[in-house]
Amino acid sequence: MIKPILTFGFALSLAACTSSPDPVDERIEAAIKLCHSDSAKAFSQTVDGLRVMCHSGSSYIIRGDISLDDIVEMDRVYCSSMGIRDFVSSEAGEVKLSCSDGSNYVL
Repeated sequence: MIKPILTFGFALSLAACTSSPDPVDERIEAAIKLCHSDSAKAFSQTVDGLRVMCHSGSSYIIRGDISLDDIVEMDRVYCSSMGIRDFVSSEAGEVKLSCSDGSNYVL
């Protein structure tokens, strides 16, 4: 009776470990997509959201359902792929975006 329970418990713990994303992979992906580099100056994944600060001075606070790909697309559309200086999103979906060229948007 104990052996099947231990085997089941071990299998469950393995499944739980493999289902969560690797924080190192998330940090590298965020740095590559947002900082255009393989490293970020600061990175924090909290319950409140994802915060990334780049060596270039760009900073991001990402909350809600916005993905990194969404931010790359916003850079392309609103900043002409010249770079985002500041990016803040709220849980409600509001986005404040400042481009490197000085233009500002509230989406």
